[in-house]
Amino acid sequence: MSGIVECHCAMCRKAAGGHSGFFFTAFRDEVEWTGEEHLTRYRSSPQLERSFCSHCGTAMTGANLIEADDTIILAANALEADAPGRIIAQEFYASRCAWTDGGDKAPRFDGSYPGWEELRP
Repeated sequence: MSGIVECHCAMCRKAAGGHSGFFFTAFRDEVEWTGEEHLTRYRSSPQLERSFCSHCGTAMTGANLIEADDTIILAANALEADAPGRIIAQEFYASRCAWTDGGDKAPRFDGSYPGWEELRP
């Protein structure tokens, strides 16, 4: 793996269920699936296909070509272990969610946020 790309486009944000998607490429023949019977594929645009786990809802792949080649784009957050790489690029940065600006300065906790009770309507 050469590195992880963080994508801020609307399609990747929706597919990942977050402020961005985190993806890397691998050779298809080197990917070992666990629970492949739960893998559900869908067309995210005319030439591209994504997949998610129909059992837990995790986004499993990024936008791969319908006519597959020997590589596959995988969601870094779908791995059972940490991805063996670092973020090397952020794409579609101008499309990022405004609410994430300054998030790196927010307080950090090793467990759950202790203020959840205060956030209830």
